[in-house]
Amino acid sequence: MKRIGWLFFILFFIKVSPLFAEKVVNKIVAVVGDEVLTLYELDKMAEPYYKTFFKPGMDPLEIETLKKRIRKELLDQWIEDTLIGLEAKKYNIKVSDEEVEAYLKETLKGNSSSTVIDRALKDRLRDQLRKIKLIQVIVRDKVAIPEEELKEAYKDFVKNYDPEPKYELEILVIKEEILVKEVYEEVLQGKSFRAVKEAYRDQVNYIREVFKEGELDKSILSELKKLQPGEVLSPKKSGEIFQIIRLVKRESGTPPAYEEVREQLYEKLFQKKAQSYLEKWIKELKESKFIKIYL
Repeated sequence: MKRIGWLFFILFFIKVSPLFAEKVVNKIVAVVGDEVLTLYELDKMAEPYYKTFFKPGMDPLEIETLKKRIRKELLDQWIEDTLIGLEAKKYNIKVSDEEVEAYLKETLKGNSSSTVIDRALKDRLRDQLRKIKLIQVIVRDKVAIPEEELKEAYKDFVKNYDPEPKYELEILVIKEEILVKEVYEEVLQGKSFRAVKEAYRDQVNYIREVFKEGELDKSILSELKKLQPGEVLSPKKSGEIFQIIRLVKRESGTPPAYEEVREQLYEKLFQKKAQSYLEKWIKELKESKFIKIYL
């Protein structure tokens, strides 16, 4: 099982799972500054991982060993997240109601179902956004990418560029033939592929991927060459499934100009430096704060 990186937890908002059905003793598993972390809350976080990794017929001893490992890794992540939360309070980082609503609107874009957001969820979201704001402030002040470094990165990019033409595609995979015409018409009317996926959660799968020219079926490739970015192929049957394909972008066999990929190169270098700095910052926080683990 891969270690669950705390950066993903803080940089991208994740939903909290439903209450853990099994009754547990609500003992303290850690104290971080003036924050108390309990086993009950830890097991709520761990529930999705229990469901994923615990299989019917597993040896009870193996289950218990795996449970301890999951708890330990999640607790390490939770402690780091709590430290960031304490720092956000210290620096009086604020998140307005408007910012919470804007984030919710963006997150729920394309979701056709009526979603009721309760106050508790909004408060958890506000807390996460407060931490994200703090990290953004810290990183903005400490991480810089000089133009010379970007140009060196571009040289490496050109040197390693694969000359084979590529196609970035969005694909809807439909299991039931009866839905194909309905879905295709919605796409032609301007509905995004992601919105279609949300509307047909269990009946349609969504893929966005870059394919080399040689990886594509020759008949599909022939049709893709005639499309402009944003246009859609008519539905295709492949074995027992149906596919609706949209051309997002076509890349020629020559490297794009520096200005075309500058933002992409900047983001890649920034993320690398930001992660390195944040890991150092978290280490220093752990060394400077009171932390007691009881698990």
